[in-house]
This record gives sequence, C-alpha cells and structure tokens, in this order.
Amino acid sequence: MPTTSRSSPSRRPEPADDEPTDASLIAASRTEPERFAGLFHRHATEIMRYVTRRLGRDAAEDVVAETFLVAFDRRHRYDPARPDARPWLYGIATNLIRRHRRAEVRADRAPLHGPDATPSSC
Repeated sequence: MPTTSRSSPSRRPEPADDEPTDASLIAASRTEPERFAGLFHRHATEIMRYVTRRLGRDAAEDVVAETFLVAFDRRHRYDPARPDARPWLYGIATNLIRRHRRAEVRADRAPLHGPDATPSSC
C-alpha cells in the first residue's frame, strides 16, 4: 500500500530565493519600521488560526494584534541567526493566551460588591 505525504496547511513553505527571510525583514524594520508589515502579512493568518483554536474568534483578534505589537516593540532583541520568526511569534502568542486566560479566571472569581454589583437573587 503506497503512502502519500501530505503537508500541513498551516506550515508555510520556506521563502523563495528572492524573498527576504523573516530575520532580514525584522532587521530591516529597525531602520525602516514599515518593513515589519511584511512579517505581519506573512504570518498573521497562521497565528490567527492558532489563537482562535485556543480562545475563540473574538478574543483572538485582540491577542493576534497584541502579538505583533509586542513583536514589533521587541524586534531589536530578535536573534538574526534564526531566519524563521514563527517560533518567536508563537511564543509571544502563547504567553498572551496564558495572560488572557488568567485574566478571565480572575474576572470569574471577582466578588460582586459595590454599587454596580447585580444581586444574585431577589
């Protein structure tokens, strides 16, 4: 029985020879910030799928936006020896997912006190 190899749809192929690596986009964005948009366009859909599976669509949009904001703010710390930024972006997204879930738990545990509290029973 022959086996066929199927590539995962979430895996992006390596950049073409004429296409800049993630590392080169990040490096270029240090002096030309608009170049960071290339990284967003390259990976936002994949990061969105990852976050949506974990948090749902509504929360995912905010978390993905924050993922790329954090990446942009920390781009000077990116290791240029790593041509693929996906592990870095997934790490940022994972940390933000954890933060989001902790905030949800805290909100669920918060007691309802004060003038804005709704009574639990009448």
